[in-house]
Amino acid sequence: MGSKSNQTTKPSRFVLADDHRIVASGLAAELELRGHVVAGVAETGLDAIALIKSEAPDCAVLDINMPGANGAEVFLEAKLWSPKTVFAILTGHPSASLFNSLIEAGVRGVFLKSDDPDQICDGLTALLRGQTVLSPSAIKVMSPMEDSTDLTKREMQVLNCIARGLSNTGIADELGISAKTVETHRSNLMRKLSVHSSATLLMKSVKLGLISVD
Repeated sequence: MGSKSNQTTKPSRFVLADDHRIVASGLAAELELRGHVVAGVAETGLDAIALIKSEAPDCAVLDINMPGANGAEVFLEAKLWSPKTVFAILTGHPSASLFNSLIEAGVRGVFLKSDDPDQICDGLTALLRGQTVLSPSAIKVMSPMEDSTDLTKREMQVLNCIARGLSNTGIADELGISAKTVETHRSNLMRKLSVHSSATLLMKSVKLGLISVD
């Protein structure tokens, strides 16, 4: 008689860092409603570093402006102690240059406090699946890109598939080409737009009007 697997999905663990308690408690409640675990909430940057170090959460959501150490400082220090933690920024004070530098440094999600709570939680869930997520409002506040580019029809097709969140395999299946060819097109897109990650590729494509966030 064969035995059935009794394996269940382990809840994802979050640490939240925000000196506005009402924001942190609201986000904690939303995450817990979705079956996640909030391992702790910090109100200062130094407390956030200590909490992330001790809890090693799956995801840490940081405000930018906090007493003791700001979100960028928390990220740079805490990732050394908890390298498997995925980091996201949730702020009411957007900074285009800071967003860009954090994304390049490895922050995987950027959201504004004015974003819809469901959109934020959906984005955080996507981060845990390995995606990089910039909310539409976060993309819109980032610095305009002055570059122009000339993409081929196929590169535009690949770009739109990337914007829809398809993997290389998914793009290959949709366009009827090999995954290796998709990777070549992706590399060409990054070279032509002078970017080095999928997140900045999408951000720059929006600023150039190549794709829409709507």
